[in-house]
Amino acid sequence: MKTLILIRHAKSSWNNPSLTDFDRPLNKRGIRDAPKVGTAIEQAGISFDRVLCSDARRARQTLALLSQGVTIDRDVIEYRPDMYGASAHHLLSCITEQSDTDSCIALVGHNPGMEDLANNLADEHVGAMSTCNVIQIEFDCDSWSDLPGLTGNVTLIIRPRYL
Repeated sequence: MKTLILIRHAKSSWNNPSLTDFDRPLNKRGIRDAPKVGTAIEQAGISFDRVLCSDARRARQTLALLSQGVTIDRDVIEYRPDMYGASAHHLLSCITEQSDTDSCIALVGHNPGMEDLANNLADEHVGAMSTCNVIQIEFDCDSWSDLPGLTGNVTLIIRPRYL
């Protein structure tokens, strides 16, 4: 059994037009939502064997704020420049290259790639993946390399507006 957790970064700010998209920080709502989502992840009993995170500022900030609510071992985090703006296909390739000793992998990234990946891998249409949404998908397989062509069961959706 493999468990994939997809986390879209929290709400970001457009207040500083001199910043590149890559360097945009979280806004007040994003800073408020991410710790609550981290707590909801902790309450769901989820622990991560590996976390792959875009190295964009808003994704890194989201992960840091999630860590206020859920324990994440720093040794399992990998910041990846190739995840910024990545397609669903590329995100899937990031997952399939992971060690099979890891049972639960989380991705912290961006739309449209995250939403497309969720809707491609899930056994049901999960729809829009708004900021700081979390989708947990479980797969009946033993290897991450088996994921292409599989669909998994959506076992948890966390939306900060409902917390």
